[in-house]
Amino acid sequence: MSDALAIVATPWKESIGTCACCGRTSKTIWGDLAQGELTVALYFVQWTLGAPEHAPNIDLVVGPWGDEAKPEHRLAISLLYHPAQGGGSFMVIDGEGRRTDDRFLCGRALKREDVVGTPLAQEVFALVDAVWLTEPRICEVKELDNAG
Repeated sequence: MSDALAIVATPWKESIGTCACCGRTSKTIWGDLAQGELTVALYFVQWTLGAPEHAPNIDLVVGPWGDEAKPEHRLAISLLYHPAQGGGSFMVIDGEGRRTDDRFLCGRALKREDVVGTPLAQEVFALVDAVWLTEPRICEVKELDNAG
């Protein structure tokens, strides 16, 4: 990715569901990340409302998009957000079995060790930063830093 253009989130949709482990309401938001006119990733952010003890998930599908792009040229990468007073932290997790581990979206979902300590990690964190800074609905997740 070029550093010349800022990466910006374009919100698409959101959904409400039920957390499988506690029965509370969960929310998922999603959209795309673009540099100029070029879409570079899709993102999904899922969290459980009123449950700061549940780490929100961030799932990315990184790679080329558009009419000529093929799923096998894209990768799924997953992270957890750990809220904390004053600001939390992100941690790459195994993407296998996550919602984006779907062959219609990507060629494969990466494990943590496929990302951490590689050049891809810098790109992944730039994408997460773009979601964090430019996705207006993420304010609900940021509020978890002040909960409890």
